[in-house]
Amino acid sequence: VNLGCATGFLMQASAGALSAIHSYTAEPSALLTVSLRDVSWLSMVIGLPLVSFGFHWLNGDRLAANSAAAVGILIAGCCGGLAEEGRETAVSLAIAAPVLSVLTVCLVTTNLYGILGSLAVGLAGMAKEFRLGEQLGLKEVVVRNVLLTCGVVALHRALDTQQKQQAETT
Repeated sequence: VNLGCATGFLMQASAGALSAIHSYTAEPSALLTVSLRDVSWLSMVIGLPLVSFGFHWLNGDRLAANSAAAVGILIAGCCGGLAEEGRETAVSLAIAAPVLSVLTVCLVTTNLYGILGSLAVGLAGMAKEFRLGEQLGLKEVVVRNVLLTCGVVALHRALDTQQKQQAETT
């Protein structure tokens, strides 16, 4: 669709790859752990709003697209000095609006992949509060990564489907 959206997907993929490396390393180094935390945080705070940007841009809603991207960038810029709890709250706030706006667009356009992807990404953001790792007998980070990966893949498919539908109508 555009470079902003592609950047959001790239950020999500990079965070997922780094998380997989971290998970399969016997004793990850401190640098890898810090890098994973920072990359994961940035991919959620900036990456998801950029994915949302793509959905709105494709539908012709330039104001919503630019607002989603601007909010992610502002939150990332303003939260650099926050403690870990503050950063987690910033992630929750940063992903809520883009995920809900993509869910709304996909409900209106009846895009099943987008609906499922939005719900999976939203659930990944809430995995800690729901204690899904404990309920499933898995590590919390594994549950969150699986939900996030499935959600991002579904969102990519949804955007592709929406773009093809729009190309057919024009």
